[in-house]
Amino acid sequence: MTPFEYVSVLISIILGLGITVLLTGLADIIRNWQVVKMYWPYLSWILIVFVLHIQEWWTTYSLRSEMNWTLPHFLFIITYPIVLFILAHLLFPKKWKMKGVDLKVHYFNNFTKYFGAALLLLVISILQNHFLLDYAFSEQYAQFTMAFFFLALLGSRSKKESLHAAMAVVMLLVLIFSFVLKPDQLILR
Repeated sequence: MTPFEYVSVLISIILGLGITVLLTGLADIIRNWQVVKMYWPYLSWILIVFVLHIQEWWTTYSLRSEMNWTLPHFLFIITYPIVLFILAHLLFPKKWKMKGVDLKVHYFNNFTKYFGAALLLLVISILQNHFLLDYAFSEQYAQFTMAFFFLALLGSRSKKESLHAAMAVVMLLVLIFSFVLKPDQLILR
């Protein structure tokens, strides 16, 4: 077993756990369909976080040629999947109430946690891109732009629906454009 194969197992387990949380949460929404009040920006964040999990698993393969695996290096690499897992958990209510769950209320009660975790993901991504993949900070315009938007939204703590809907649309468009422009690597990684 190569060092990459060894360390990629734990990364894959953490990502698999995050995907399990997302799919279980989605199944809970479907199971409780009659008592769940939907909110489309919230559902778009579930999709975005799911794609980020898959994308992280996919891009981890690019580290296969990394020769000097050390514990600090590995801990640095594993921070992104760990934060993704936490973000997946933050998306869903802890308990599903029999009387119903309003996903809009849940979203607005927790959006600062979501965006805080998303901002942390972007910071980790920028640092990993720079130190592991040799991208200059100036080559990461999209990451810095999205980090600014998350920071601004967090700073304002605005609960304006149009602003949150616009942020969800922008994130979905970024994912779509990145699939078109760089099919093997999302822009925000």
